[in-house]
Amino acid sequence: MHPSNHLHPQNSAQLKLLLLLSLLLLFSFAFPALIRIRFLLYSLLALLLTQVMVKDGEGKIWSNRLYRLLGGVAITALWLWLLTPLELIYSGVPLALSWSVLVGWSIRRLIKRIARQPVIDEAMLMGAIAGYLHLGLTAGLIMGAVETIQPGSFAPLEKSLSVMSSNASNVISVGDVFAQINYFAFVCLTTVGFGDISPMLPMSRIISVTTSIVGPLYLAVVLGILIGRFVSVDQRPHSSDRT
Repeated sequence: MHPSNHLHPQNSAQLKLLLLLSLLLLFSFAFPALIRIRFLLYSLLALLLTQVMVKDGEGKIWSNRLYRLLGGVAITALWLWLLTPLELIYSGVPLALSWSVLVGWSIRRLIKRIARQPVIDEAMLMGAIAGYLHLGLTAGLIMGAVETIQPGSFAPLEKSLSVMSSNASNVISVGDVFAQINYFAFVCLTTVGFGDISPMLPMSRIISVTTSIVGPLYLAVVLGILIGRFVSVDQRPHSSDRT
């Protein structure tokens, strides 16, 4: 294989770091007390995607600048939601909107990067896995925001947010609830459907259905690209032999 077919070492390291941060964030939900570290990892993920992995030479300049701006808005909305009192329920609206756009745009950019690569290597596979995890993690974040906007959106939870809010000052104080909601987000993404937690209100149902559609759709698109690349690589020696 020609060296130019492989990713630049810097790009390869970025994709590996993306997977590492995604895995750390995923496993942090096993320890609800680590809620501050968890949302710090969310912020680092957004910074990596929108600031570090964006190159001015790739794509349109205005698009890259807008994407960087979106990353800043998403991080600001995240911490605004975390630190405001739970009584201010609509503080979750900017978070839900900004992170919905961010995950869609990020996945689109990641898929385009994979599609441009003529040879699929280890780093690209890691990036594809990170993209899938990013979908689930962001879905959990958005569902958590919806639960603060409309308490009772997901049930049954071990500790109802409406009950916990009487003794909690902000979102950081109720980490147990969001660990359960993130679990439900991945159940939707993988279409496993255990049924132990259910969406109870129209908005939460729409988000759950959307997550269940996006998960298999992402796998189908990425697998189609990967299989196509492997087939094209296998056919190259045969075509050269014929000539």
